[in-house]
Amino acid sequence: FTPLARPLSDCTVALIASGGIYRLGQTAFHFKDDTSYRAIDVDTPPAELRISHFAYDTSDARRDVNVVFPYQTLKDLARLGRIGALSQRAYTFMGGIYSARKVREVLAPALANQLVRDEVDVSIMVPA
Repeated sequence: FTPLARPLSDCTVALIASGGIYRLGQTAFHFKDDTSYRAIDVDTPPAELRISHFAYDTSDARRDVNVVFPYQTLKDLARLGRIGALSQRAYTFMGGIYSARKVREVLAPALANQLVRDEVDVSIMVPA
């Protein structure tokens, strides 16, 4: 944990979600130890988002993707000035990765590198 050096209203926030969300045209998540991730532009319409996950009932998320991928809510918070900005890319992966080592050595560093490249100040991680 690192305390914020400035107010949240001045920060760029990134969304990371483990709900198996992907955009139409991207490859679906498909196996238990899948350590890949997808970058999703936050201007993607909800109708173009899909879910592929083996470990939770996706019914509610299919009705409203914001249940597990609250990008529209974060966009609203940016418009209201509660957060400085929402990063243009959100990142998703399929939770339920059984290997903590693969998460620690593969997925987490890859996502951290993306956040550094995107120059975000804060990331919000949403579990499914």
